[in-house]
Amino acid sequence: MSEDKQETPFFELADQFIHLANKLAQAEGSASVGTALRYAAARYNTFEASLSTKELAKDEAKMTDMLCDDFREMLKVNMQDYIQRLAKKD
Repeated sequence: MSEDKQETPFFELADQFIHLANKLAQAEGSASVGTALRYAAARYNTFEASLSTKELAKDEAKMTDMLCDDFREMLKVNMQDYIQRLAKKD
């Protein structure tokens, strides 16, 4: 199976969250929705981490570093993509 086909459900799920965030932002504003989305992600990622280890207290720093590194990389990729798209509009 190609990498694109394997990642399609991932992007489809992400797009569903983005669609909901855009809809909520119309009433609540993007800053409030962004903060709530990050908080929700932190809560869900904590739950996800708890399923990945039998000793979350012992592995807390390792799991936190892993999740933060993952988010940082995704954020960098999306920032660069957004900047490139803005440059094309100029």
